[in-house]
Amino acid sequence: MANHAPRPCCHPGCSRLVGNGSYCAEHQQLADQRRASQLKGANKRYNRTRDESDKFYSTAAWRRFRDYILITRPLCVDCEAEGLVVPAVVVDHLKPYKERPDLGLDEANVRGLCRPCDNRRRHDRRGRD
Repeated sequence: MANHAPRPCCHPGCSRLVGNGSYCAEHQQLADQRRASQLKGANKRYNRTRDESDKFYSTAAWRRFRDYILITRPLCVDCEAEGLVVPAVVVDHLKPYKERPDLGLDEANVRGLCRPCDNRRRHDRRGRD
C-alpha cells in the first residue's frame, strides 16, 4: 500500500508513476543490478587498501596467543581498576601492532578488555590522531 501520492520512476526518461519505492518494476531490476555491481567494486577497493598488519590477526599464532591471554587474564583491566568484575573479550596491544610488529605476541604488550572499554579506548585513540 502506498502511503504517499504516486510519483515518476527515478530512471532517467521514464515517466511511469510509482506508488512504492523509487523505480517502476522494469527499472527496479536494473537499479538492483547497478547497486550490486557498485557494492562488489567497493568491497574490492576496501580489501585492496587494508593494511598488511590486519593479516596478522587471522594467523593461528595470534588466535592461540589471544586465547591464552584471555584464559590467564580473564578480567577487563579497566573495569578491574574501578572495582568491577567484567570478563575480558578483547586482547588489546598497548603499543599498536602496526607500529611495533615485533611486540605482537609479547605478553607484556597486551591487556584484556571488555567490549565497551575497547570501544572507548579506540574512540579516544582516533580523537588524538
